[in-house]
Amino acid sequence: MYNKLRRVFTLVLGLTVVGLFNTASADWSIGDTEQDIVITLKSNPMSNPEAACLAVTFAKSLSGNPMANVTLFVTLDGVSLADDAVVSSRRFKCDTPWGEKTLIETLQDFLGGDDNNMVVCPLCWGSRYGDELPDHGVLPGSDDGTPGDAIGKMIFKADKILDF
Repeated sequence: MYNKLRRVFTLVLGLTVVGLFNTASADWSIGDTEQDIVITLKSNPMSNPEAACLAVTFAKSLSGNPMANVTLFVTLDGVSLADDAVVSSRRFKCDTPWGEKTLIETLQDFLGGDDNNMVVCPLCWGSRYGDELPDHGVLPGSDDGTPGDAIGKMIFKADKILDF
């Protein structure tokens, strides 16, 4: 009985040690294939400015990598990020790697980059803003030429999805 208990204890200890060392190794190199990254924001910047700042800052930061195709996808209350009256408020100060910036500056920096997009959930936008068009980003199915199935394509094509 004692030998069986000792063997089980040794096995459990060995698996634990191997598991700890295995999860501690990370690959910090950037691959040589392009990645599609979707960053979602579902909280309202008015009630959670830190999440909005962090989502936009992550999007801007990741878009600096030539191997990344970054899309900011705003849903639920996060669609207010597409409303200029909300994001242009000077009360939103974001701590970024480039110093303190307002939320609107960080968003404009992101949207001004090559191939950077912000997709606005049409159902969420419509329930909050009606037929009004967003000030920032694209609204799938609208008259600007964005296809109605853009969200499905974006999600299925995504290599990574980060949620805020």
